[in-house]
Amino acid sequence: MSRKKLAPPDKQFSNSDEASPPQTRSLDTKLELLLAAEQLFALNGLLGVSMRQIVSASNQRNASTIHYHFGSRDALIYAICEYRILSIEQDRARRLAEYLQSPDRGSKRVIALLEALLWPSAQPIIDSHGQSYFRRFLAHSFVSDTVDLPGFIKGRFDAGMRQIAGLLQQHLTHLSEASFHIRWALMIRSVTYLLANLEARAEATSKSKAAALIKRGVNDIAVSFAGMLQAPEQEPNVTDVPLIKKSTTKKK
Repeated sequence: MSRKKLAPPDKQFSNSDEASPPQTRSLDTKLELLLAAEQLFALNGLLGVSMRQIVSASNQRNASTIHYHFGSRDALIYAICEYRILSIEQDRARRLAEYLQSPDRGSKRVIALLEALLWPSAQPIIDSHGQSYFRRFLAHSFVSDTVDLPGFIKGRFDAGMRQIAGLLQQHLTHLSEASFHIRWALMIRSVTYLLANLEARAEATSKSKAAALIKRGVNDIAVSFAGMLQAPEQEPNVTDVPLIKKSTTKKK
């Protein structure tokens, strides 16, 4: 399996090709395992990959190496998330700071805030020339009951997202608090799938076409969800009616 070796966002891991002491080699092994697992999980789902496959894809020989470096399968999945999400949140904080220096007004404000939300996650697809997997990895977590990645991110790596949500809520005064949170949650889940789709499509095309695809995709997503968020609040036509009606048939 061909896999592009990605540079780490911080000094937690080392990917030097030169001779290195045992501690550095251990970090190299940990990074190789993490990147191999990310790609396999992204392409096959969180339940579609064995630990043996990850060990083989990372060119390791010891089948227990994952347990040694991460402790468990779930811990490996959380480590992948943390490895990627830190740099995304740092970029989001930077973009937010730039936005707040000269905030847009009116309807452009919503689109600008959504772009600050989207671009930190979309830009790595361009930077890696289409050889990225985290968006697809994250999308699988939303349909898996093995680990709770959204819960893992919440309160740890979502400061920028929460700040953007607060700024949007201040602007969208026509929405009740409940309606805003419903639309926000729907948007976050949908955006996760849409970015995963863009990531997969970018992988199958050239570098220049991938960049154009991502730029157009982010713009379309921002404009579309700006429209959803700014749509008027509607009162439900029917209240207090369960979605599934209980059967009234009596057992004999």
